[in-house]
Amino acid sequence: MDRDVEGGMIGASAKMQRLRELIRKVGPRREPVLLQGPTGSGKELVAHALHVAGGRSGRMVAFNVCAIPESMFEDALFGHVRGAFTGAASDSLGFLAEADNGTAFFDEVSGLSMQMQVKLLRAIETGVFRPVGARTDRKSDFRLIASTNEPLNVLLETGRFRRDLAHRVGVFLIEIPPLRDRVEDIPALVQHFAEDATVGQHAKIVLSSSALRVMQEYDWPGNVRELRNITFALVAMAESPVIEGSSVVNMLVSRGVAVSSNEKADYQRRHLLDVLNRHEWNTGQAARELGVDRATVYRRMNALGISTVVRSAARTPVELQ
Repeated sequence: MDRDVEGGMIGASAKMQRLRELIRKVGPRREPVLLQGPTGSGKELVAHALHVAGGRSGRMVAFNVCAIPESMFEDALFGHVRGAFTGAASDSLGFLAEADNGTAFFDEVSGLSMQMQVKLLRAIETGVFRPVGARTDRKSDFRLIASTNEPLNVLLETGRFRRDLAHRVGVFLIEIPPLRDRVEDIPALVQHFAEDATVGQHAKIVLSSSALRVMQEYDWPGNVRELRNITFALVAMAESPVIEGSSVVNMLVSRGVAVSSNEKADYQRRHLLDVLNRHEWNTGQAARELGVDRATVYRRMNALGISTVVRSAARTPVELQ
């Protein structure tokens, strides 16, 4: 497993190697960075890796734009002074002040309304802002990192994002690849998530080659986050130390993933072949692993078009044409 300890990023694909290279180059700089990638692709992990690479003394503070009502945006961003409004019993640091000497991470910045974008412009440009109810300005030395799950050019073309703000947040633009574009990283990711899911447990759960093959053939619209959730669920529901491909298929189907009857039969065939090969075509041992009797194994073989043909000293399964 190739693991980036700074950002927790896993994978040795060419796209991940390129991403690490960009982090090494851009991380130590001061200019803002815009991370562009689909939901669940790991944008916050990349932001953290950039923060660590920057070596700033402060911490990275994440600000979820979509979670803040517009009426509370200014207070959340700039903070307030005591007595600024009803209920303001004491001074409150805003997001930008908390990120002083560190990194301000604006998650899903595309969710900012036009009015919110205007309020953000000056603070990004100068680091100067005024807390709600204050008579003087405050300054914060933060490094700006923002993320969006929509392409910036689409936001600009549809008039949902100010060009002057785009120029400020996107000095460096880094594309985060979707999981479907780096399927070779899935085995390492699954291993990592399975290990996380069994922390503190004596039993170790692993996924078979057939299970990994199913995962690599799925498109993962929810990206790494979806892969993590599926892996955790598979481990939690596992009835044996080895999770097979059929379990992955059943899990995906139970979550509403469209799998055709032909695809399901294909997965089941591969799974049975994997088990038979592993036990050198001993149907009794295969039956014990599958938790069924030998007659059931033969019935499944017939239903899936699998025949036993001895080609050499080793027994090799041959699919009926």
